Amino acid sequence: MMPVIHGYVLVQLLAQPEYLAGLQGIEHAIDVLGGCEKPMRLSDKEVSRFSALARGGKYDFERPADLMVSAGESLRVTAGPFTNFKATVITPNKRGRGDVVVSISIMGGEVPVTVPLALLERL
Repeated sequence: MMPVIHGYVLVQLLAQPEYLAGLQGIEHAIDVLGGCEKPMRLSDKEVSRFSALARGGKYDFERPADLMVSAGESLRVTAGPFTNFKATVITPNKRGRGDVVVSISIMGGEVPVTVPLALLERL
């Protein structure tokens, strides 16, 4: 198994600030999306949908995607923790498969995220 979105981990826990702050004590953990006071939440339905698509190979790295992107292009994320977020392409991908690095506006700034092409669509 391979991660679908590199560098991010979904966790299920009571969303109390002290529990979320405890996640920051894990080696290599940088932060909680949205912060400990207002964490980014995903519905059970969205997590189940995302997981089922991932298990079914929808986001496999070498799966062909009908999308070739250029640096600076604006896209929309279609599934996962960043569903419906606007993303700006940082690294172009002209192969029509694999991942692309995009910039997403979260936590008060632009954050680079590696996302499979299969999770993106043009605006």
